[in-house]
Amino acid sequence: MKSRKLEKNVWIRWGLVIAGLLFLIFVLNQVVQVACSQLDQERMADRSSWIQSITVHDGSLDLAHAREGLTAYAQKLPVKIAIYDRDRHVLYSSKNQSREALSSNQSNVFYETANSSVYITPLKADRQIIGYLRLESSKTVVVGLGLLYFFFFVLGLGLLFYRDYLVRSYDVPIRFAARMAENILDGSYHLTASDSVKRESVLRLNLAMNRLSETLHEINRSYSSQRDSMTTLIENIGNGLLFIDGNGRIDYVNKTFKEDFKTAASHWELADYQEVIPYDEVKEMIDEAFQSKKRLKKQLQLTVHIERKHFDVSCAPILDHHKKVKGIVVVFHDITEIKKLENMRKDFVANVSHELKTPITSLIGFTETLLDGAKDDKQLETQFLNIILHEGRRLQNLIKDLLDLSKIEREHFTIQWQKVSLSKLLDAALLIFKEKADGKKIAIDRLPGDEGWALGDPYRIRQIMINLITNAISYTPEQGRIVLSVKETADKSKFIISDNGIGIEKEQIPRIFERFYRVDKARSRDSGGTGLGLAIVKHLVEVHEGSIDVKSEPGKGTTFTISFKKTRPPIG
Repeated sequence: MKSRKLEKNVWIRWGLVIAGLLFLIFVLNQVVQVACSQLDQERMADRSSWIQSITVHDGSLDLAHAREGLTAYAQKLPVKIAIYDRDRHVLYSSKNQSREALSSNQSNVFYETANSSVYITPLKADRQIIGYLRLESSKTVVVGLGLLYFFFFVLGLGLLFYRDYLVRSYDVPIRFAARMAENILDGSYHLTASDSVKRESVLRLNLAMNRLSETLHEINRSYSSQRDSMTTLIENIGNGLLFIDGNGRIDYVNKTFKEDFKTAASHWELADYQEVIPYDEVKEMIDEAFQSKKRLKKQLQLTVHIERKHFDVSCAPILDHHKKVKGIVVVFHDITEIKKLENMRKDFVANVSHELKTPITSLIGFTETLLDGAKDDKQLETQFLNIILHEGRRLQNLIKDLLDLSKIEREHFTIQWQKVSLSKLLDAALLIFKEKADGKKIAIDRLPGDEGWALGDPYRIRQIMINLITNAISYTPEQGRIVLSVKETADKSKFIISDNGIGIEKEQIPRIFERFYRVDKARSRDSGGTGLGLAIVKHLVEVHEGSIDVKSEPGKGTTFTISFKKTRPPIG
């Protein structure tokens, strides 16, 4: 289609050029003809002046002595001469011309016929017309004019041919160079310009385009390699990174940041950091870095979902040569585990000692009382032995939970992956709580719902459920209510437990999964709790690659939602 259009344009251009050449030749010929006619008219006027000088004497025509001279003059030029009297009758005519009278409308005129020029003018004496003169001679013809026109036409066509040849000789390589440049801009470097053309200028252009393509290709490969290396480094550096431009908009969020803060951050890029970053302390650091143009570093404790994490936060401004801030790099180094280890080293002995102190003190105290003679009172002995048994079991549970938590936290700890039904595991777990719930007059409502097929270890998932139900019973007052359900979504199977107990303050929610942390220490200790149940739940959920969501309102109750990976039910 494009070739046909180009061919049509060529024919139109050639047609216009030929028409233009023919028109130019026509105009030139008309100019030559007008010039020749003007020359003939001037020559006739000169001749008529000479003839009048020899034929007019004393105010009248005198042809007696002029005939021979006129005849000789007519033969010499050659020219046809005719002289008429006042009444337009012929008085003299050379070469035996017609003796017809001169018509009345022919006076002082010049006209041309096919091959001759005719000039008629009155002869005057004392401003009176005494006769008329008619001259006729061959038209002036420029010899070789047609050949000149032919050569002019051929020359015009030749110039057009040459022009098209030059255009083609430069147009094709220039078009190729343009296409090559477009491909280079699009990242394609497969085109190579010819290095065997004859024209030096075109050869230089082709060689320059080839060198440009090779150089840009090499630069692009180097840039791509460096970019991939930098992207890999930034994504896997182990620290969360935020890049903020000079206008306060977030340019980049790396994978580690998204993982550390458990967010997709899909709406963060190109957004104002003041609007999307949820931590006032971080925003204040960024503001200060913009203003001071100095690197800042602080340790911050930030709440991430249901956890409290510790970060070394560093804000480094990027300055141009005018010392103007072009952007800010914010680095988040997660030191939560380090802090936990520090706290564990500091608090473990204190916490364990504190938790062991009460049951051991009770055991020693009541044993000493029995040894001092209380054993003789059977009723008192039984009461003290029951207390000793209770404290012993409490001590046993504490040691069991400590060992269980230690086992779960080991690196080589694994679970037995199976397809499990959350509904069946929940129904089995509820059997052991009937007596305890009835003792506190707590209603446990098991709502009907989905089967909840999930991937996991049935023993460990049952342990999660038991710990959460135990926790709910412990923190729900008498006449309270606990609601249990199982639900399925597109990719998750969820176990949900709600109570109308004492609830949890918002700022305490991230801490409830810490070891030995209790919302209400007296109530928990009275119920025999060890303070390790939710810490075990958290670790087991993480091992199952699941998630925990907690919603609570003081005085109204708490809802735990545990999400597991959904799977299809087993066949058969």
